[in-house]
Amino acid sequence: MEWLPLTDEQIRESVLRTVKAGAQRLADPEQVRMEMLALMQARQEAGKEFVPWSAPDLARGYGGFCVLFGAMDRAEPDGGWDLIGHRYLQAMQQVLMEEGVPGPALWSGLAGVILAARALSREGERYVNFVQELNAFFLQGFPNLMQFMEGKLEQGVALQEFDVMQGMSGIGRYLLCFADRQEMKVALERVLRYLVQLCADREWNGHVVPGWFTAPEQQHMASDRTAYPNGHFNCGLSHGIPGPLALLSLAARQGVEVAGQREAIQKIGSWLMRWREQDEFGPLWPARVSWEEYRDGRVQGVVPREAWCYGGPGVARALWLGGTVLENEEWKRTALAAYQGTARRPERDWNIESDTFCHGRAGLLQMVQRMYSESGDAAVGRLRDQLLVRMLERWNSDDPYGYHEAEHGEQQHLAGLLDGAAGVFTVLIGLIQEQDADWDAVFLIR
Repeated sequence: MEWLPLTDEQIRESVLRTVKAGAQRLADPEQVRMEMLALMQARQEAGKEFVPWSAPDLARGYGGFCVLFGAMDRAEPDGGWDLIGHRYLQAMQQVLMEEGVPGPALWSGLAGVILAARALSREGERYVNFVQELNAFFLQGFPNLMQFMEGKLEQGVALQEFDVMQGMSGIGRYLLCFADRQEMKVALERVLRYLVQLCADREWNGHVVPGWFTAPEQQHMASDRTAYPNGHFNCGLSHGIPGPLALLSLAARQGVEVAGQREAIQKIGSWLMRWREQDEFGPLWPARVSWEEYRDGRVQGVVPREAWCYGGPGVARALWLGGTVLENEEWKRTALAAYQGTARRPERDWNIESDTFCHGRAGLLQMVQRMYSESGDAAVGRLRDQLLVRMLERWNSDDPYGYHEAEHGEQQHLAGLLDGAAGVFTVLIGLIQEQDADWDAVFLIR
């Protein structure tokens, strides 16, 4: 695939200065750990929501910093970034020895630990034994995991069972990174068959629904139970059905297919196309479709959100991947139109406040870069350049890490990959590299 990196030398130099200044603030694993624990404690004492610190995870823990410093090492092989990454990997290994190996998930478990080490491996040359041992450990528990997950399909599934963050879509993406090894490919094929089964229709409340419907009893978040007392369909790339669409498509694009896979891609993509809305700028998608909206055949009050986790760009990226595999030009045109719409839509209407990846500008920038590289569309390319300049303008040396998370008007100074400064720096450093990298596989956008 093409990558089409930034070519303006002045901006490239500005990117490198900014990223190096920010990454240096994240060079000490113990300092980062203590700062994140202090933030968590302060929020707990203030009665505010917080995500507990988990040392090995990709989201906010050591794993995410391995991804960052792997990207830094790729950009500056003689810059000593690999040594910083090694310190993070050592810290992660120590936690694993003391606390044991976490569950299998991509963003909070073993799959993420393995991809973190892989990110530092210099194309597989380093940490070979460590990665092989963890892959073998993963495969030991995999049959029991799949037996449990497959057994739950008949009763209906919760989002975290199939999503990118905790579920089978994320685990499948990890396996796809090693699909050149037969035992990993076999495991991946079982995940793909699980997702094909997920797409089978079932009956609920006297209606036939797609298998990814989240029934009331499967909604684990209190906010979802309140907002959707009769259940819902999740349309976010992070937690909803676009995640399986992305994995099924990426696997097919890499030549890994099982029976029914293309039919499942067709079913999910057609369903997402059915629920798209349109404003004066371009296509939109709801974050969720309630049971009542599904029953009535229309959604209420869809507003733009230009984010990875929920919103048009994430859904459109999954559709683009599906359209590429099925050679469905309508899907690809719609996906590209969504990004062109973002380019035309005033930034004040983007409904993102954060600098970070998950629901902020960095995630949007990386998806725009992917779409620009694969489509060559001039409007999307201009959006890439504008977003990049905007990110450089938003660097604030007075912030602890230079960039911050912001939701509902409240700022948080987080360090990690998912919703912290590390994710911003990883995106920025990639834009000045001549060759594509695959670190954003963990977000299932490639």
